[in-house]
Amino acid sequence: MTATAVGALLVMLAGGGVRRLGILRREDGVLLVRVVLYLTLPALVFLVLLRADLEPSLALAPVAGWLVHLVTLVPLLVAVRRLRIDSPRGGAIVVAAAVGNTGFFGLPLIAASGDEFSVAAAVMYDALSTGIITWTSTVAVSSAMGEGGRGPRVEWGRVGRALLLPPVWALAAGLALNLAGVDELPDAIERPLEILEGAVLPLVMIYAGLMIDVRGLRRVWRDVSAIAVLRLGGGALVGLGAAMLLGLDGDIFNTVVLMAAMPTAMMSLVLGGRFRLRTDIIAGAVAVTTLLCTGTLPAVGALLT
Repeated sequence: MTATAVGALLVMLAGGGVRRLGILRREDGVLLVRVVLYLTLPALVFLVLLRADLEPSLALAPVAGWLVHLVTLVPLLVAVRRLRIDSPRGGAIVVAAAVGNTGFFGLPLIAASGDEFSVAAAVMYDALSTGIITWTSTVAVSSAMGEGGRGPRVEWGRVGRALLLPPVWALAAGLALNLAGVDELPDAIERPLEILEGAVLPLVMIYAGLMIDVRGLRRVWRDVSAIAVLRLGGGALVGLGAAMLLGLDGDIFNTVVLMAAMPTAMMSLVLGGRFRLRTDIIAGAVAVTTLLCTGTLPAVGALLT
C-alpha cells in the first residue's frame, strides 16, 4: 500500500502542477468526475463483484460503515453544543470529520493495494453506507446548522438518485452474474472493462490535485488540525472497534478499518456550501486530510497486515 499511496500522491501533485501551468483548470474537474462516475468506476465495481467470493460477512461491511459514522457523529454533535461553537462553524467541523471519501479515494486506493484488502467489501461499504449517509445524515446536519437553518431535513429524492447511479447498476449486475455462476466474460467485453478500471485511481488523483487548495489555512488551522486527527486517526480507531464488534476478520476486517480512516469527503464541501456552513473549514479539511492520508493510510495498513 505504501507504494500505491506514494504513487497516488505524486499523481495528485501532478494534477496540481498542470493546474498551476494553466494546462487544466479547476472547472475541468467536472469532466473528470463524469468520466469516473459513468465509465471507469462502474467498470471497476462490476468486475470486482463479478469475480468476488461472496462470503456472508461482506454484508456486514456497510453495517460497519454506519456504525463508524454514528459513533463519530453523535459525540461531535454533543461536543459542538457543549463548547457553544456557532452553528455554521460547528456544522462544518461535524460534516468534515464524520464522513470519509470512501468512493472517489478509498475504493480505487484499495483496489490497487493487494490481496490483504477486499475490494468487494470496499464497494459495499461505499455504496450502502457512505453513499446513503451523504444524502441523509450530512444533508440533515448541514441544513440544520447552516446560516438561517430551519432544522434538519433529508433529501430522499437525492438518496434515490444516488442509488441509481452507474456504479450501483454495476454492483447489481456484477452480483447477479456472480450468483448465476458466471465468472468469465468474452475477451471482447472483459478487456475493455479492465482497461477502464485501471484508469480510476489516476483520474481521481488528477481530480484531487485540480481541486485541492491550501490557501487560507492560516485562519482555520486549529479546526482543520482537530478534524484531521479525528478523521484520520479517530476514524481508524472507530473502524477497528466496529470491525471487532461485528466479528470481521481477514481482508474484510482490514478494509473496514482502512475505509473508516479515509480523508474528508469532497461532497461535504459541496453540501456545506449549499447550506452555508463554513466552507473555508471544510475546504481546508479536504486539502489537509487528502494530503496527509497518503502517509497515514500506509501506516494503518502496515499495522493491519
